[in-house]
Amino acid sequence: MSQRSVLLLIAAAIVAGLVGGSGAAAKPERQTAGTIVFIHDQEPPNLQDEWTGNNLYATSIVVNNIWYGCQIRNNVGKLIPRLCASKPKIIKRNPLTIRLTYKKSAVWSDGVPVTAKDLRARWQAFVDPKNNPVSRTGWDQIQSISGNGKTATIVFKTRYGAWEATVSDAPYPAHIITGKNMNEMFLNDIPVSSGPWKFDSWQKGVQLTVVKNPRFKAGPPMKYDRVVFRYILDTNARFQALKAGEGQVMEPQPQLQIADFTKDRNFEVQRKIGFAWEHIDIQLGDKGHPALKKRYVREALITGMNRRQIANALYGEIAPGLKPAQSHLFKPFEDTYQESFGRYKFSQQKVLNILTKNGCTGGPSKASADNNDIFSCPGVGKLQFRFGTTTGNQLRALTFQIIQRQLKSVGIQLDAKFEVSGTLFGTTLPSRDWDLLMFTYVGTPDSPTTAKDIWACGGPQNYMTYCNQKASKLLNRASVTLEAGPRAKMLNEAEGKYMAVDIPSIPVYARPVFAIRSKKLAGPRLNPTNQGLPWNVEGWKAA
Repeated sequence: MSQRSVLLLIAAAIVAGLVGGSGAAAKPERQTAGTIVFIHDQEPPNLQDEWTGNNLYATSIVVNNIWYGCQIRNNVGKLIPRLCASKPKIIKRNPLTIRLTYKKSAVWSDGVPVTAKDLRARWQAFVDPKNNPVSRTGWDQIQSISGNGKTATIVFKTRYGAWEATVSDAPYPAHIITGKNMNEMFLNDIPVSSGPWKFDSWQKGVQLTVVKNPRFKAGPPMKYDRVVFRYILDTNARFQALKAGEGQVMEPQPQLQIADFTKDRNFEVQRKIGFAWEHIDIQLGDKGHPALKKRYVREALITGMNRRQIANALYGEIAPGLKPAQSHLFKPFEDTYQESFGRYKFSQQKVLNILTKNGCTGGPSKASADNNDIFSCPGVGKLQFRFGTTTGNQLRALTFQIIQRQLKSVGIQLDAKFEVSGTLFGTTLPSRDWDLLMFTYVGTPDSPTTAKDIWACGGPQNYMTYCNQKASKLLNRASVTLEAGPRAKMLNEAEGKYMAVDIPSIPVYARPVFAIRSKKLAGPRLNPTNQGLPWNVEGWKAA
């Protein structure tokens, strides 16, 4: 039997063993005339969005409609005005100077007008060295923000490619945060809102409730009185709860159970490839396995993974035609996409050749599904690595099991270390005390412009401890290049000539994003960016 057939049978057996599942841990709130229940797989650790210890998508979809920005990303990824009367404009190129004006109707939920002071408060909060945001990128490029009324003038220190996304971000309420310790703010609640809903309550471990903001006049109001985010960790339990009417909408990570909903006339399933990609980061720092510092070991890892097989085996029914990602910087549907990692073709024999050529011993002489012999390499020891990812995600667990079997057949051992998302992203990832981590980045069309944060030397989100000075130079230049064409050329050069050669991270696939809604609910439209499904909550209504 071929290796592909063996893996397909493994995946099928695992899925068959999960059909029963357990029910939700507690009774969720059901839909009423004024309530929508949004079922989700991850619970925020707190409400400090974009702060150290919390950069989760699960947090973003709650706070994006509380911290409303000048503009937001729509369902095709374009920035459209929300709190602003029109799109921000460049009024001077040197120094780069931007002007924006908030709508007269833009007010906080306590009645205080939204003004330039609030955007200045956001900027100051992010650049204050006492504070701990995940990244200061963009904000740290600003020289000044002036204006006390509705119009703000933003002067940048230098040209900055992602200027529009930065100035369009949500302001912070100056009258609330001035003089406060921002590292202690918004842990358990958010007192005011500039968006269509505001924070109401949080029963941790069960659900978080937001309610309609009656003072929101900068756009259409919500038709529902409240939205309840119901947190269910177990994959089967989430889908069962939706089937049972315990929720009306869900934005699931890719799971095999989605196929069942495509055949159910009571539900609509939306699907598209988004600005998100599954990848495996490799720890190159002192807390990682020493073998991972060897490029030949990293090459053996990527060569020993049949990424096309993974996509076909696990996504064939819910996302037919899904291909492995061959870039971290651009997505397959973008004109700028280049297959920088396409040079690494799956070959078990090549893995064996790479390892034995570098003096590794103790592994198999030929690839075998039954192999238990693991290689050891000179000066770095046994090729046995910790593999971390989020718990409660069945398809991700299946992905791991297939990769684990593929690599074990050529003498590389992976040991599972699954954790809840709050621990994985809040503690483990920034600690750099791991070997391999598989997770998804959810971005926007501007994400490549700020790629330096993740892959440049010393980047604030470079938890891999990766450093290539030539790649960093290109990534940093791209971030201050306003023109899209030259910027894309620099980014592709950084990835193709350096990052893909160094292999600090392995792209697995550009992840399809899904939304499932009960046909009793109309309006939700899938958004492929980190804005999330509730981006148009004002249009949700009973069908």
